[in-house]
Amino acid sequence: MFTVLSGVSTGFGLFLLGMRFLTKGLRQITSSRLKNTIKNLGFHPILGVLVGIIATALLQSSSGTTIIVVGLVEAQLLTLHQAASIIMGANIGTTVTAQLIAFHPNKYIFLPLLIGLILSFHKTNKNLLFWGETLLGFSLIFIGMDLLSKAISPLQHLIRFQEILLEFGKRPTLGVVIGFCTTAILQSSSTGVAILQSLASNKLLPLSAAVAILLGQNIGTCVTTLLSSIHLSAVGKRAAFIHLLFNVLGVLMVFPFMEILCAISQIMAPANAARQIAHAHSLFNIFSTIIFIPFISIFVKLSNKIIKE
Repeated sequence: MFTVLSGVSTGFGLFLLGMRFLTKGLRQITSSRLKNTIKNLGFHPILGVLVGIIATALLQSSSGTTIIVVGLVEAQLLTLHQAASIIMGANIGTTVTAQLIAFHPNKYIFLPLLIGLILSFHKTNKNLLFWGETLLGFSLIFIGMDLLSKAISPLQHLIRFQEILLEFGKRPTLGVVIGFCTTAILQSSSTGVAILQSLASNKLLPLSAAVAILLGQNIGTCVTTLLSSIHLSAVGKRAAFIHLLFNVLGVLMVFPFMEILCAISQIMAPANAARQIAHAHSLFNIFSTIIFIPFISIFVKLSNKIIKE
């Protein structure tokens, strides 16, 4: 058990360190340019969704993109209608990390790790330093996930552990609650999804339980945005509320059809549990966005009605 705990803590620690380096590096490279691009664009909702996808794929954090958007709304550089479409796109963009992890590119990960180490020594050239941190972070994410996956593999022989995880499959509501709590604590849905992929790859977690937890994680990721809006005016709080409303309604809409979502994900990747979870994550967010994008005006009206000046 000590070997499992030490392996899990090491892998998880490297993963979190990698996320920190990657997010920090990409934010330094893109953040100011991203803000200028977002505020200068004339928005159609579809364009807003695309901006949200690209921004989150670059920042590797839907919370990061949403916080930037809430800040731009607070500064009156974006309207709530524009912000809503970007937030919807950010939910799709956050699935990029899960899709990348499902590829298992561990054989070649030493290349970006080596290049990142070399570039990170350029203290005088800030751009090279930030690119070095980005590559280091990218490498550490996959190294950490590989260690985590190998560390938890012995747990597949523990009957009691399997029984606990199978219980989540029998009680989807419990899975949603667990997903919400873990993401609210970790402050990263990408980290939560990566853990689910490791468990599923080692046959420790059935897809039905993983999808239930996944839905909860989509609500839990709103906590960061809500916390960031506490000190803002009513308009900033409305943007954060739209994020929460969109995710909660998406989960309520998909929850009764979880079995269909699981079946489609299994058809798309019959022999790859990690990819099944990545597909379920992507499909859920894409479907929610397609359904709700025509109702952006209703989201804005609801936020105005609930959060007064």
